Amino acid sequence: MEPGGEHHPEDDMPFAELDSRARADAALRRIQGGADPAREAFDLANTMNDEAVGRLTKRLRRLFRRG
Repeated sequence: MEPGGEHHPEDDMPFAELDSRARADAALRRIQGGADPAREAFDLANTMNDEAVGRLTKRLRRLFRRG
């Protein structure tokens, strides 16, 4: 967090509990506050990738149940 900057509750929450915009905003605030940019990017990408795989898996299961 920037010195004197406003603290956002999202900054302390796990990425999985936030929507994609809030995740990106929280990551940027943490980077501005001194967090490792590579680690923030890695965590953000992993969370979004996990969700995409989960959505794809759910759709495939529904498709194969119909067939």
